[in-house]
Amino acid sequence: MRLHIQLIAETPTSTLSACTIEGKFQCWILEDGFNLTKIPGKTRIPPGTYKIVKHTSGKFFEAHRKKWGHTFVPMLAGVPNYSFILIHPGNTIEDTEGCLLPGMSAHFSAGGFMVSYSTDAYLSLFAKIEAAFGRGEVVD
Repeated sequence: MRLHIQLIAETPTSTLSACTIEGKFQCWILEDGFNLTKIPGKTRIPPGTYKIVKHTSGKFFEAHRKKWGHTFVPMLAGVPNYSFILIHPGNTIEDTEGCLLPGMSAHFSAGGFMVSYSTDAYLSLFAKIEAAFGRGEVVD
């Protein structure tokens, strides 16, 4: 299954992208802003193709396992100079340290982008990723 994250707009501190699956709109994605030099926890990932793998440790995994019974949290693998890039709920850049935050709606506020209904977007996206893994598919 192929997820495509297409940059839509950006500010110095936030990036808004559209996430499609097999060409069909799935949700919005909020990330930190761009910087030529990586700033830990404050810089979005570089463009590229990244495999999504199952992350099964840490605070997000434990919270998602407890809250929704999830057996993993989606994580991007092979991102140069980055590690532990997860896909998880959150509405503002204060909710991310380089991770991808899905949202059902997006808007601009106080100089940056935000997403809303992030939990709904995350759960829908997670279900599709989990189903693809269940079918033995590579997710990238």
